Amino acid sequence: MTSLTPIKELFANDIYRRIEEVIKVDQTDEQLIRDEIAEYVVTDAIAAHYSHIFRSYDETPNKPHEGIAVWVSGFFGSGKSSFAKMLGLSIENRTILGEPAAERFAERTDDNELRVLLKQITERIPTHAVIFDVSTDRGIRSGNQTLTEIMYALLLQSLGYAKDLDLSELEIGLEEQGKLEEFEAEYHRLFNKHWSKEKGKVAFALSEASRVLHSLDPATYPSADSWVKAVKNKADISPGKLAERAGELMRRRKPGETLMFVVDEVGQFVARDVQKMLDLQAIVQSLGVRGRGKHWVVVTSQETLRDIVSGLDGMRTELARLQDRFPLQVHLEPSDISEVTSRRVLRKNAAAEASLGALFDEHRGRLTELSRLSAEIRLPDLTRDAFVELYPLLPYQIDLIIQIVSGLRTQGGVSKHVGGANRTIIKLAQQLLINPAVNLAEQALGEFVRLDQVYDLVEGNVGSELRAKISGIAKELQHPLAQPVAKVICLLQYVKSVHRTAENVAAALYPRIGADSQLAAVKEALRELESARKVRLSSSRKVRL
Repeated sequence: MTSLTPIKELFANDIYRRIEEVIKVDQTDEQLIRDEIAEYVVTDAIAAHYSHIFRSYDETPNKPHEGIAVWVSGFFGSGKSSFAKMLGLSIENRTILGEPAAERFAERTDDNELRVLLKQITERIPTHAVIFDVSTDRGIRSGNQTLTEIMYALLLQSLGYAKDLDLSELEIGLEEQGKLEEFEAEYHRLFNKHWSKEKGKVAFALSEASRVLHSLDPATYPSADSWVKAVKNKADISPGKLAERAGELMRRRKPGETLMFVVDEVGQFVARDVQKMLDLQAIVQSLGVRGRGKHWVVVTSQETLRDIVSGLDGMRTELARLQDRFPLQVHLEPSDISEVTSRRVLRKNAAAEASLGALFDEHRGRLTELSRLSAEIRLPDLTRDAFVELYPLLPYQIDLIIQIVSGLRTQGGVSKHVGGANRTIIKLAQQLLINPAVNLAEQALGEFVRLDQVYDLVEGNVGSELRAKISGIAKELQHPLAQPVAKVICLLQYVKSVHRTAENVAAALYPRIGADSQLAAVKEALRELESARKVRLSSSRKVRL
């Protein structure tokens, strides 16, 4: 490879392939699920977490216990949704386009213990998984549903019952009496429609079911609306009843199988709400006590369970037991994102690895000096391996982007499409290469990602006032670096641990291997920005827009 080789020729995988930005745990498109499994990266740390859970799950038939809950935590982008989804799909061993999910998942790791455990589980513990995002599966009856109600409704739906509580109670009762098939046949005779397809249209289904019952049993239901008047919104569910029904309905519809709930974004749902936390505690306790290892619950949260409980000062005693109810706690670390990003998007072919290694060896000293950031935390070192794996990104840029994306998400009015940082960083890494606004893929070997280019891709999530201010700088000021400097300052304002100094701005704008220091030009641009009152310089030499 030469200095004229375009960056797009460095990669082992097609850099232009489609990469989904947001993981949907309840995705049902089998092709998308297959692609997600095929691209899922199992780092050593992630494999260790899976093995720990698999060991506990595998032991349950011989040692029944109440410790059936898994708490998966991690900041935006740690991959917790993907982790939980793959856990549910692999243990259930769902068939995806004719292939067992467990086998596909096992291919993603070289960890022999993990593969053996998963094989034992799929052979010995058939499992039915109910996988959903609690932040999107609300409003079955009202917007104020409890977690118990949501979990029960989705369990019902997964087992083929109506999602509506009143209709499902009717089906369960008729099934117990051996009359459900008769009801469905009469429904078809009266309406020339199939009950299984129509019961989701709740408003119509309630009145139609009432008419069917009147037709079948006029003595008990003397008019066509007798049943619907008597029962509408009367059905109720509690954590204890959820556990009872889980056992009963699984025996009817999935005999011999273990039940696993995978509930994404529980931390966001409970949101330090004491009543919701107590509801979660009661659910896990009831399922554990009644199921004795037959009913499992996996939840995800940005925060660790310890942090959530400690934040509810007045209820620490009541909620202390909640931690005991989650004996399996997994915390996914930021360090995995660099590895996931390098393996998913930036993995190099053999020729590129050799060329980049030689390039680093030649320029190591000057490159390290001119791209170094000063910060209150230790940033990843610029090593030969890290350079080769992450190029055209520099190792510290992954950490920086994580913090920027998290900061953008926590500001008011941010677009939901910022997504979790794991998907966003993977997507950003790809877009920095192929998006026409940056298009590094077509640039020559040696060019780096600059932080102002990251701004160009996340600009839509920056506040409108700040965005307008930065947009106008190119027209108002002459210095060619004035606007890029402002873009870098804007993003660094979301990264509290990195100092907003001229030196750091210059490092963030370092353009290519062999280039001169940007510091003098950055200082000139800052003077022009300060004179135009576009930035303010504090006594600690930090700049702010």
